[in-house]
Amino acid sequence: MQWLNLPYPLLQSAKYKWLFALLSGIFVFVFLIVFEPFGTARLTTYKYAFLAGIGFSVFLGVTATYFFLPQLYGQFFRPERWTIGKEILLQLCCILMVNVFICLHNYFVGRAEFSFQAFFGFLKITFSIGIFPIVGLIFFMERTLTKRNIKRAQLLSIKLPPAAEEKTTTVQIHEESVKASPTVMQLSEFVYAQSEGNYVTIYYLKEGILTDKLIRLSLKQLEIQLENLSQIKRCHRSYLINTQHIKSIDGNARALTIQLDKVVTSIPVSRSFSKADFY
Repeated sequence: MQWLNLPYPLLQSAKYKWLFALLSGIFVFVFLIVFEPFGTARLTTYKYAFLAGIGFSVFLGVTATYFFLPQLYGQFFRPERWTIGKEILLQLCCILMVNVFICLHNYFVGRAEFSFQAFFGFLKITFSIGIFPIVGLIFFMERTLTKRNIKRAQLLSIKLPPAAEEKTTTVQIHEESVKASPTVMQLSEFVYAQSEGNYVTIYYLKEGILTDKLIRLSLKQLEIQLENLSQIKRCHRSYLINTQHIKSIDGNARALTIQLDKVVTSIPVSRSFSKADFY
C-alpha cells in the first residue's frame, strides 16, 4: 500500500519519549481501575498496588521500545526514512514489549504460573485491542500533519521575501523600436527608472556598479511591461523603483523621499503614496 510508504515524523525528543511512556502507564492504570477488565474486578488484596505495577510495566515497555530499540537498530530508525508502515511496526513492537513486562509482573508479583499459552493468549488480546486505535491515531496524525504542513507552506510562500524570487527572475525591457534588442538583466539588478519625456533612463547594477541606459520608451509603457513584478512600484509620475533596494524613507506625509542603494540622490514620492505602500 502506498499509504504505508508515506513519510511520518519519528518521535526523537527524549523529553517527549519519557512523557509518552509516563502518560501511557498512567492511562492504563486509570483504565484498569475504572473499567476493571480481564478479571481485575476479582482482585481484593493489594488491588491498587498490583494495578499500579501493571501501569509501571507499561511504562517500562514503552521506555524500552523508544530508547533501546533505536540504539540497537540505528539504521532502521533513521528519521529521514521514517514512514507510516515503520511507525505501525514500532507500535506493534511496543505492544509486544509491554506484554513481556506485564507477564513478568504477573509472574514475580502476582505469583501467576508462566506458560507460553498464557503469554500468547494475553498477547492476542492486547494486539486485537491495540491495533485499531494505533492505526486510527496514525491515520489521524498523518492527515492532520499534512494539512498543517500545507498551510505552513502556503503561509511561507506568501511571506517569502521577493529577494528570494528576484535571484532567478529575468527582466526584459523592450524599446519602442522593434529593431532594437531588449535590455536584459536580473530583477535584483534593476534599481530604478526615470522618465525623460519620450525616453526613460534605466538605472541598474552591472557587476555591482550603478549603470544607466537611455532607451526610447515611456515610463507608462515600462510600467506595463513590469506590472507582474510586485517589487517594481511607481512612487512618482517620473519614477519607477525596485523596492528591494530601498535603504530608507524620509520625510512626512507632505514630502516623502526614498533613498536607494548605491544612489546618491533621493527619489521623490508623490503625496498620494505613504510609507506603507513600499513595505
